[in-house]
Amino acid sequence: MFTSDVFSIVLALLGTVGVIVLTYYGSRWYVEHFIKRPGSLSGGQHIQVIERLIVGKSGSIIIVDIQGVQYLIGVTEQNIRILSQLDEPISFQKKQEISKESFLSMVKSFSQKEKQNE
Repeated sequence: MFTSDVFSIVLALLGTVGVIVLTYYGSRWYVEHFIKRPGSLSGGQHIQVIERLIVGKSGSIIIVDIQGVQYLIGVTEQNIRILSQLDEPISFQKKQEISKESFLSMVKSFSQKEKQNE
């Protein structure tokens, strides 16, 4: 009787872990096949958001590149308005990965500044 209780608990645990693993891989598959496609919810090939600045509870200013032409756009809950077209395009800068060397150089520069302040 005791072994059947242990067996049912282990079986329930394995079933729960199986459902969690299937949910994980199913959501990864969904993101790869539907969300990351050009023109889907994540953005398109021709429109890219370069930068966004939140200026209030429900407002933000966005710089958008549409086929090489950049616009400054104001966005609120009630309204989206083109504020201006930028004369000089802002270059695309992907989020930079901090390498170990650059991180170490930042730490060294901060420590040198602290030593100079003492």
